[in-house]
Amino acid sequence: MRVIAVLCLAAAAAAGATSVAVAQAPDTIRMRLAWRVSEGEHPTADSLGELSGIALDRAGNVYVSDFSATKIWVFDRAGRSQPGIGRKGQGPGEFQAPTGLGITRDDGRLYVRDQVRVARFAKDAATGRLTRYDSSFTGPTMNDWRSTRSTRFDSAGRLYYPKFNSIDRTKGTGLFLRYTSTGVRTDSIAVPAFPDAPASTAFVRLSAGGGRMLRGVNHVPFAPFPTWDMTTRGTLLMGDGQSYAIRETDASGRELRVYRRTIPPVRIPAQERQDSAAALRARLDSISATVPLDRIEGMPSEVRAVRLPETYPPYMTVYGGEDGRTWVRRWAPGGRETIFDVFDADGRLRAVVVLPNAIAILPTPVLSLDGIAAIRIDAETGGYTVVRFTPIGARTSERPSNRANSGPR
Repeated sequence: MRVIAVLCLAAAAAAGATSVAVAQAPDTIRMRLAWRVSEGEHPTADSLGELSGIALDRAGNVYVSDFSATKIWVFDRAGRSQPGIGRKGQGPGEFQAPTGLGITRDDGRLYVRDQVRVARFAKDAATGRLTRYDSSFTGPTMNDWRSTRSTRFDSAGRLYYPKFNSIDRTKGTGLFLRYTSTGVRTDSIAVPAFPDAPASTAFVRLSAGGGRMLRGVNHVPFAPFPTWDMTTRGTLLMGDGQSYAIRETDASGRELRVYRRTIPPVRIPAQERQDSAAALRARLDSISATVPLDRIEGMPSEVRAVRLPETYPPYMTVYGGEDGRTWVRRWAPGGRETIFDVFDADGRLRAVVVLPNAIAILPTPVLSLDGIAAIRIDAETGGYTVVRFTPIGARTSERPSNRANSGPR
């Protein structure tokens, strides 16, 4: 059996792009909730607004951008609040709408996108945290400044600025604009169109040149959705969401490998499916009170008919992890856990990582086998929670705490 496997891998490599499928069961890594900034449990939680990005430095400090508070929240490795970064304004170290946090792999500096600017923060000598304003540069015009995708960096220190504001993804998706670490734009990497993709939003046309966007009706719940991200190698990951085949391509579009897994279809629990259908009907009823449904563009027939799939798609989304690995998030029945298939850079399935709680797809989480930092969004209240996960058995130098967390805000 080993000889056959080696021959198959050699044949795939000889063909150009490497497509690796793993038959044996991978190791399962279960992570524990180390701490959380949650309402009623943490002194800072009540002050959180609309969170837009999250980053984790080498010392274990967590940085969280906030559209509403117009600042960066900072938590130490034990989850305790520390002095934040910035305030509303246009001066050095001030923000209008901070988002898309990212930390460089080489010099460990924090970058923050802010409408048309990108600000950079370096380590404060007194605290060791990335809170000292360093510099800024002007980013692209006409960008999607409310995007909560992370700013990515490759191993050479180049910055990848996400620019995705296309409504019709069947004609074009968007770009990652590539900059040097000092803000010189060099080139871009295009994410190709997805022929069967749903629109990024539904809308009703109010005039020849404009209209009103309608959230929540551009695709039916549980429908496959295209996904993409950058890796630390400066390569593009992408998939249409319909089959478990994540392509990795270089800047020229040449396919390097395909990440595959064969997973039996998983039926959507009846109650979860019924609840989602009821929520969609309520949304359609609220829209139809002011807008005839037949005037809505970008709304599939399945939405209007409230026709939901019977089984989950093969995966939910894909990320390029800070550890250089490819993280494919799968659907978890009932939405109570978060499950990732984690692939090494050579395409081999490394492990399945399971978190005890569901996290938001966006803002982009920080993913590594050493630990995860992410945002949770309550489906009913819309409230935000900052969560930090570590592998079971791992320890921090300071004792994690929830209710007892204290410190400057």
